[in-house]
Amino acid sequence: MTRTTVLFLCPDNSLLGPLAEAYLNHRAGSLIRAFSAGTIPAERLNCYVSDLLSSDGLDAKSLAPKPVDIFWFPHAVIPDRVIYLAEMKPVSPPVTWKSTTSSHWWSIAREPLSTDRFETCARYYRQIRKSIDDLFEPPGKPLQLSNS
Repeated sequence: MTRTTVLFLCPDNSLLGPLAEAYLNHRAGSLIRAFSAGTIPAERLNCYVSDLLSSDGLDAKSLAPKPVDIFWFPHAVIPDRVIYLAEMKPVSPPVTWKSTTSSHWWSIAREPLSTDRFETCARYYRQIRKSIDDLFEPPGKPLQLSNS
């Protein structure tokens, strides 16, 4: 069985994308593999990423801003889903991507992103966690109890 792959896109891949990538990889276990990229990647992660992830027992060691075009390379992972985390223009997928790759807009943040205050970044992270948690336990879904 192959894992579903998700590519989170944001403008600079310094905050939203890395947070979503780390949290989804943690939450999904072996079901889903998440990646993130930016259209104009920053030189380094936002200074609050490590603190925000550590609040959930996660680390940012393997995270770094990267350009979306690395996913255009011939041997790159082809995502099943592309999730835009900010209001931005969609990227044109390469012809090597599957015709079934779907795009979704979560619009966690409006442009321009406000990433200089911890409280704002923490609010973005809470929205990301809620959106990901809702994938696994949709709101309003009746609780299933077993008859054992």
